[in-house]
Amino acid sequence: MKELNIKLLACTGILLTSSVFADEHSPVEFSANVGYFTDYIYRGGSQTADGAAVQGGFDMAHESGFYLGTWASNVDFGNSANIEIDFYGGIGGELENGISWDIGALYYWYPGVKAADDAGGDFDFYDIYAGVGYTFGGDLAPNIGFGIAYTPDYFGEVGDATYYTVDFGVSLPGDVGLAFQFGYQDNDDEARAGTSYSHASVGISKDIGIFTLDLSYYFDVDDTKEFWVRGNDEPDALVFSLSSSF
Repeated sequence: MKELNIKLLACTGILLTSSVFADEHSPVEFSANVGYFTDYIYRGGSQTADGAAVQGGFDMAHESGFYLGTWASNVDFGNSANIEIDFYGGIGGELENGISWDIGALYYWYPGVKAADDAGGDFDFYDIYAGVGYTFGGDLAPNIGFGIAYTPDYFGEVGDATYYTVDFGVSLPGDVGLAFQFGYQDNDDEARAGTSYSHASVGISKDIGIFTLDLSYYFDVDDTKEFWVRGNDEPDALVFSLSSSF
């Protein structure tokens, strides 16, 4: 389940992103991304049973702020679900005071799931999301963001769920980025959906040529294990990525 940067919408891995313009004066930008990941982390939990994932997508963005995109990844839930395909669209921009904003919707589709596996509830669902962010001045250029994503019927048809995120980042000397995220999943019907929980991550990133290297550590804050993990495994994960965009 892809997280948009509320992204304003990990995993060890390699991600390659390509941006293509129709021409240098076009109001529309097209981009593509593809990557290899040794794990796929979503809201604090592995979507691939701690295994590898190949992911990729395509995006279209208009200079007005409107965008559309699709993205896919293999998944492993221990049943017939083996691929996730996301479709999303929204609009974003920046106010005169420098606050960035983004609103949109994201649909999660799991094609090919056997009827016996989702008999208890459809895997497919959608989010409506929104976020705001701001980057301060100075050498460290600290930035902060807040996001929210709501679904009226979460994965497995278990009822309402709302996901909140707080992001903070700074630019360190040597063009090294430091980022922190806190996330809280609020499940309305915990008897069906599972306990509400919170998780966090901290990571560093560095641009080297056309590539960006990132190393992040994801960890439980409260009840992440109870929601995501079966058996004696722990939800914590150290994730690495190598990405490129142009």
